[in-house]
Amino acid sequence: MDLAPFKEYISKVCGLRFDDRNGEQKLGRLLRERMRATNLGQPANYLDRLVTDPDELQDLIELLTVNETYFFREAEQIRLLTDSLVPRFIQHYNGRDKVRILSAACASGEEPYSLAIALFERYGESMFHLCRVNGVDIDSAVLAKAEQGIYGEFSFRGVSPEIRTRYFNKAAAGWQVKEDIRSQVSFQKLNLLAPDSAAETKGYDIIFCRNVSIYFDEATRRQIQRNLASLMKENGILIVGMTETIANNLGVLAMVEDEGQFYFVKGAPPLPEKSLIPKNLINPGNRTAPARKKSPSITSDRPLPKLITPESWKVEKNARDPIAELCQMVRDKQYDQVLPLLEDLRSKDPDDKSVLLLMAYIGLNRKQFSLAQALALQVLELDDWNIDALVLLGMAAKWSQQPEAALSYFKQAVYVCHTCWPAHYYLAELYNHSGAADKARREYRITMQQVKVSPAETGIKVIPLDLPRQQMPRLCEYQLEKLAGSAI
Repeated sequence: MDLAPFKEYISKVCGLRFDDRNGEQKLGRLLRERMRATNLGQPANYLDRLVTDPDELQDLIELLTVNETYFFREAEQIRLLTDSLVPRFIQHYNGRDKVRILSAACASGEEPYSLAIALFERYGESMFHLCRVNGVDIDSAVLAKAEQGIYGEFSFRGVSPEIRTRYFNKAAAGWQVKEDIRSQVSFQKLNLLAPDSAAETKGYDIIFCRNVSIYFDEATRRQIQRNLASLMKENGILIVGMTETIANNLGVLAMVEDEGQFYFVKGAPPLPEKSLIPKNLINPGNRTAPARKKSPSITSDRPLPKLITPESWKVEKNARDPIAELCQMVRDKQYDQVLPLLEDLRSKDPDDKSVLLLMAYIGLNRKQFSLAQALALQVLELDDWNIDALVLLGMAAKWSQQPEAALSYFKQAVYVCHTCWPAHYYLAELYNHSGAADKARREYRITMQQVKVSPAETGIKVIPLDLPRQQMPRLCEYQLEKLAGSAI
């Protein structure tokens, strides 16, 4: 099927773009589904239907923009909200008003409920008098689900049993948000491209609009950001997804850095006078990395060798990968579907490194750090210098607040494969957060160079890292500018 006419029309009417392979595959699959559902077997006939039938166009757009969501996604931003942003607004209002928080494009409601639960965890019942959370979305069907507040297991990956027991009741179809939390979150239909359709949706202090802009071109992102700004109070804050920040620095709102994270501001919201990364942002505590055999002794002063990427690290374009479909399922975050298949393969071959790595990666994304570490260490027992395993262990240590262990694993990864730019980037971030500015600058520059020169030669063969490669040079440049400014 020729997708070009559909891509052109959809981009024209709502700004959605499908430029990469995954986007085109999704578009083609959904077009075929809607053609069968409407009994329009010819692409030309279905395109005519889209042009003449606004309801069918809306149905297709809603399918195309269904975004995976789950509770406490990108928890670092939620902690920033509860521990820093909301306290400043509370102090600013001094009881005169509630802090109003909006979850834009909230889908089935996991995000606004996560915000409400996190605020209740921080403030208890006082939260009812201090804050108010709203959710908006263009899709009436998902809003109806959000109002019910009933969720299956897929929405709870990474949620502790204690939190689930405390804030959810067992229901026939899953788990339902308890009434005292549901009563504090309201939902409303809203098109982000036409915010005036709901005049009462105004006056927010903080807006979350995360993992939405990936669907839109720059012109549409700019329009959406202007519309979101119109929903804010004069001094408001916009938080986008952690990997979307640079792509949304469009000059509409000012971008600031706060406690190592970035967001956008309108006017002059209550913020610290300086937005510098604190040296002790990551607290290592008393935990250490799990021991493993044959670890090399790497010091920060050891010069990096000039290595040629071994042929075994390169994947031939025409080579058949027997678990390529499973890798794609993991990339698409179909964890519940792919885990039984991986377990079956593991039972047949307990030493299949690709299977172990994919399971470890799923564990990592579900915040099951001990499981992820154990599986990655099992891979290292089989292959002492497996880049995927070293990067996985570094990420697990980083996310579980073990910065020294994370540094060690990422150093080992770049020692073995100097072209592993993801490990260089993570090293830069760790050095930056700990205040080691010179080392951070060096790693940011190496990351930029490797992304430009050999972006595919990372040594990583299995795990689908979710790093925005195309935006990486701009992100590193921005960090280098910030480091240069802080040194003045």
